[in-house]
Amino acid sequence: MSTRPTVSDLLRPLVDVTDRGLYDCATETEVDGGPTDLISWADHIAAGAQLAAALKSRLDPEKPPHVGVLLSNTTFFSSLLVAAALAGLVPVGLNPTRRGAALIGDIERSDCQLVLADNLDLVPAGLQDAGIAVIDVESASWATELAEFAGTPVQFADIDPDDLFMLIFTSGTSGDPKAVRVTHDKVAFPGQMLADRFGLGRDDTFYLSMPLFHSNAVMAGWAVALAATGSIALRRKFSASGFLPDVRRYGATYANYVGKPLSYILATPARPDDADNPLKFMYGNEGAPRDLNRFAQRFGAIVVDGFGSTEGGVAIARTPDTPAGALGPLTPEVTIVDVGTGEPCPPGVVGELVNPAGRGWFRGYYNNEAAEAERMVGGVYHTGDLAYRDADGFIYFAGRLGDWMRVDGEN
Repeated sequence: MSTRPTVSDLLRPLVDVTDRGLYDCATETEVDGGPTDLISWADHIAAGAQLAAALKSRLDPEKPPHVGVLLSNTTFFSSLLVAAALAGLVPVGLNPTRRGAALIGDIERSDCQLVLADNLDLVPAGLQDAGIAVIDVESASWATELAEFAGTPVQFADIDPDDLFMLIFTSGTSGDPKAVRVTHDKVAFPGQMLADRFGLGRDDTFYLSMPLFHSNAVMAGWAVALAATGSIALRRKFSASGFLPDVRRYGATYANYVGKPLSYILATPARPDDADNPLKFMYGNEGAPRDLNRFAQRFGAIVVDGFGSTEGGVAIARTPDTPAGALGPLTPEVTIVDVGTGEPCPPGVVGELVNPAGRGWFRGYYNNEAAEAERMVGGVYHTGDLAYRDADGFIYFAGRLGDWMRVDGEN
């Protein structure tokens, strides 16, 4: 595979696979304690082709093929991601915590032609008045419409690694969230890298309970499963009490997280057999430092924690010698500079985390040139994160600079 793969490249080896696929944890039935309702990759990719055809029939070809998404973690959401890889559609991950005019603004700024929803209570009133159609994907009328495209052949459009795959919003504490341009290579490369790094393959099952409208689930979960040609167990919404039973039920060997899930799982009552489970790797961002070893010891898994954002301009990975509480070491693509002068900060002095080498994986914001220019002042990627380093070059987070902050690991 190319050093710059596309999501389409990850899907092609799965087109005819019938012995692996996806489980929907919300609808799963059991026989003798094991999962039975597997949707094979072959059937799932065929469903993606059917969905792509149905949506394209609705979209104006003269406008950006952007489709707003207000969906929980379902196989339908995954089908939309498949449709994007097949036909060049662009899912726009809408944050369901946004409401009213704010959410309508997100939808309009990202040029959504329509919005897919599985809970109409989350759809802001007045959206259709703005000329944006809403499809209830669990309605009988949509099922009838979709059925008209059954049997659509699986065909891959000509996709370039730089082509837009998704728009994913920063959450933002004040001001409007920004739609981050997520290209094909920005999803496929980390998927392939993580699958290779952990030696994951066809016999692994990937547990996804983080929201698919967020970059962590797509890049560190869904794409990794594709690259490994394994199976996926989709949990519609994270549940601390449901985590270990799901891991055991589906034979999950890998799971991803962002923010506090480790803390919530550790808060469940401990049992003597907690380590008796198939989980091998827990990979994520910005878990509480004190929880990393606690989780690993209690559940018998390797926990790998990193630091990054949806933009991808800076990523910091912990190394085995990283001290407790530190994010990881300085690298040629990560340094700390004085906010006023841009000069490197000595040990112990707080400054801004930047990428002095350029933009990294940052592919820009959609319809927000001013915010993009601010992020790239002087040709250097500015995170807005404050940090300091110790004498050994390890980085410690120190807060936020500007008009927004991290909330439970999300930007």
